[in-house]
Amino acid sequence: MERFGSAVNEGLDPVTKAAGLMLLRYVAGGKREFQEMLTLVRSASAYFEHTLRRILKRPGVATYDELLDLGVMKKKYLPYAAYMAAISTYPLLFYNASKQQMLSTVLAKMALILSIKVLDNINDTYHSCEEAAQSLKRQTKAIANGELEAHEGADAIKKAENSCLVMATLVNYWLKNKVPKAALAKRLFLRDLKRYIDGQCSTFIQQDKLSRASLTIYDYLRAMNEKGVGRVWVGLDLCMLENNSMKTSFEYKGVLLIRKAFDYIFKSSNYYDDVADLEADLRAGIWNSVVYLGKEMDVIKSPEDAVKNNALKRWTVRLGDLHYLIGLSFLNEASKHLRIRYGSLKASMNVFRFFTVRKWLLRSRNPINFIDFLGARAPPELLRYIEFIKS
Repeated sequence: MERFGSAVNEGLDPVTKAAGLMLLRYVAGGKREFQEMLTLVRSASAYFEHTLRRILKRPGVATYDELLDLGVMKKKYLPYAAYMAAISTYPLLFYNASKQQMLSTVLAKMALILSIKVLDNINDTYHSCEEAAQSLKRQTKAIANGELEAHEGADAIKKAENSCLVMATLVNYWLKNKVPKAALAKRLFLRDLKRYIDGQCSTFIQQDKLSRASLTIYDYLRAMNEKGVGRVWVGLDLCMLENNSMKTSFEYKGVLLIRKAFDYIFKSSNYYDDVADLEADLRAGIWNSVVYLGKEMDVIKSPEDAVKNNALKRWTVRLGDLHYLIGLSFLNEASKHLRIRYGSLKASMNVFRFFTVRKWLLRSRNPINFIDFLGARAPPELLRYIEFIKS
């Protein structure tokens, strides 16, 4: 077996690659746009790996290969991050940025999401709730202020966390040097970053045996689901957009609508992930939205009952769809205020939805689940949750 596992396990097998190309063609719309997006993805992935190998060769941090060996980084993360960044950056900045500026923005988004993802893996596997909360605060300082509060010593976990902080400082550098005119978008990005970190910290309550039993699906909707990274993810695109072209209050309203759209659409993925990760979460002592929804609907007597309740899992997917559809409505409204490739951006959101739910569809091996998932919809029984979703 190869040191990093098989290509199939890494998600880099030929079937996955072929599917990725087909979906990229779907997002692009035209042949020329497809070639430009493909070049953007490949260039960003290769350049970022080269950059990581270079900047992580310093004392006190884990190298790229050491992160792989530790299991907190996977080879597939780089092409996946480049792909997911590009499919939203390209249609958002198509009319307002050069190819080099698009690449710069995709690289900044990769630094952001990989810093978040790898640190999330470290926190889940190696840290207590308190240690995880402290690591998130250090990450926030690295992104917001460029402060590198590195751990000292040769401990492998601490060095890995330091590597995440180094990646986070790349975002700060980009904000200061690549988008100097983006005053409002920067402020919104940093505000959204704090909101995201607070949401992440609130999820630690899910792992507390005394607290989790008192929580409800309404607590999840109001607070825990703020761990959605949508506003932060699109925030860097909006910084480049403001830096290059935004001048009127009409356009600025479009920015606020885009933030809301990505917020709800990315929050939908939390529910899809919860369905896919239900068994793993329960083994880790975590009650996720599937359990809380089952308790509120009175269809399970114990958290473990949720594992075999396929109807409950579908209800949870539909709760995710409710967020997704709200997000699409904001996206449609935003397209009236900003010059963007709306059809391409909407297609990228469909790809994002499929990407986040694929784990459950593959594990369930139930064709009915796949057919049922094809169209996003919100049954009337779930509409009562809207007031909590929008609060």
